[in-house]
Amino acid sequence: MTKDMQQQGLRPSMGRQAANMVRAIASRGKRLLFPHRDYVRRRGSYLPPHEMRFNGPDQQDDDFYLRSSIGEADRVIGTLGCGPSDVVVDIGCGQGRLAIGLVRKYDRLRYLGIDVAEKSIRWCRRHIEARSPTYRFHHIDLVNARYNPDGTPLAAGFRLPVDSDSADIVYMWGVVTNMEPEHMPVYAAEIARMLKPGGRFYLTANVEDGVPKVSINPDHYTSFSCHGPLHIVRYEKSHFVDVFRRHGLTLTRYDHHAAGNCQSDLYFVKTPS
Repeated sequence: MTKDMQQQGLRPSMGRQAANMVRAIASRGKRLLFPHRDYVRRRGSYLPPHEMRFNGPDQQDDDFYLRSSIGEADRVIGTLGCGPSDVVVDIGCGQGRLAIGLVRKYDRLRYLGIDVAEKSIRWCRRHIEARSPTYRFHHIDLVNARYNPDGTPLAAGFRLPVDSDSADIVYMWGVVTNMEPEHMPVYAAEIARMLKPGGRFYLTANVEDGVPKVSINPDHYTSFSCHGPLHIVRYEKSHFVDVFRRHGLTLTRYDHHAAGNCQSDLYFVKTPS
């Protein structure tokens, strides 16, 4: 090989090295000038980044997301009667949508958010709990075929980290809609245990008259195609309500399909013993 040929053979390699160096410098400069943020700042609130929001395409709009957070806080305060010193337990809190709205109203509310998705809990701790310490978040490594398939199976004596007769309000938006049906009665017992006498419970669920007791991904029920584990879990209404009634939770209000996507709003109160 001649010297010219050796030099020609080296040139592409040297060129690649130079190009890689330029790209590395440019990338580092971009990170310094425009550091990645794992949140969106909107009207004084910290919202989860778009890639963490999975409740539908409308949630990608920051103003819509914030309005929905504030709207759910208004429900808890206005309809469920939450006061600034109450204890609120948010089961299936996700990325803190309810907490984001509540903290704008009551920044010292005693709130506990619980979820099986560890990534969501980490985000909530970093951006909600760190700024408002009375808002706490707890991860439970419980199996869910859709959101935590490698989690721990539900065991006898399962307990959520809440004292008995201590919660004023328990909130569950879009949880039993994607929950193993055999877990639902266990949660009903836990909710009744946690609530104070007269405490209020709100949840959304797919409940209908004249259908089988439980259906997973039922055909022709939604406007979209159901696919994957527990995409939609639907219950027959009287069967569903009776599960909670057996634990001392009385249905006080039922708004059919009020929550959208075939979900209905159900409101319960814990009947004093």
